[in-house]
Amino acid sequence: MKAKNITETEGTLPRDVLPTVDLYMDQVIQLFEQHYGKMKRDEDETILTKTMINNYAKGKLFHPVKNKKYTNEHLMLLSLIYEMKGLLSISDIKETLRPLNESDETFSLEDFYEAYQAQKVKNLEAFEAQADTLLHASLEKESDVQRSLAIASAVHMSHLYQRLAEQLIDEK
Repeated sequence: MKAKNITETEGTLPRDVLPTVDLYMDQVIQLFEQHYGKMKRDEDETILTKTMINNYAKGKLFHPVKNKKYTNEHLMLLSLIYEMKGLLSISDIKETLRPLNESDETFSLEDFYEAYQAQKVKNLEAFEAQADTLLHASLEKESDVQRSLAIASAVHMSHLYQRLAEQLIDEK
């Protein structure tokens, strides 16, 4: 197994996937299912539901929806929420997105999203190098103990990055 297999489907909705027209909720769910469905660990996993979207709206994680249609800005924010929800609490996500939602007309969410997409490319390259080393060490000895060590190490790294994100949130 190569780390490349892990990272091939990771990530927010690419700009070229974002539609040129606003979408209704069912269309948003379908778009997310098409894009993120490849990342499901099992078929029963839920990517996005109406209830989730409504809870994010009630929690003010994104701008109010007009005429029951979601703009590209909503889709970008929902994509960021989707990526963050596995590691951060809803209140931490809200705090992270607050500057994006409260910005003035001079701020461009599209520019932020593009910068984030570019940063993700760099993150993926660094991750792949680190993960390949870990996977190689795990497979080299082909033992269950070595595999368990690799799993524990990956979980530890994930925990460290989660704590870093929480520290950044707390240092307002």
